Amino acid sequence: MKTNEIELIKELESLNLIPSLIQQIKKDAQLSGLDFQCAHDSSAKELIIIVYEFLLNHIVNDFGSYLNFLYRVDLSENDLKSIHQIQPKEIAKEVTILLLKREWQKVYLRSKNQ
Repeated sequence: MKTNEIELIKELESLNLIPSLIQQIKKDAQLSGLDFQCAHDSSAKELIIIVYEFLLNHIVNDFGSYLNFLYRVDLSENDLKSIHQIQPKEIAKEVTILLLKREWQKVYLRSKNQ
């Protein structure tokens, strides 16, 4: 595991908001016309793997839906342009981290405002 993946796992587990994070990803996927499947009791490590596989599948099989989903999640265009990979597996790894960090921001801010 890379350092940024380990840091993300620690951050995700720190506030025990993983079920809310999973729900947010499901919501954004559904609004994009996609079906994201993940158990609400998944660990942070499991969630990273599931999101990675979900993204890789859509990069390879339905690129339009993949782009629509990234737009719905509201990933920064600059962050996406900073990915210099060309292999789908490597792109999916980097986008997984970006996506989870963005969705985490949404969940974290919502939890602070309640």
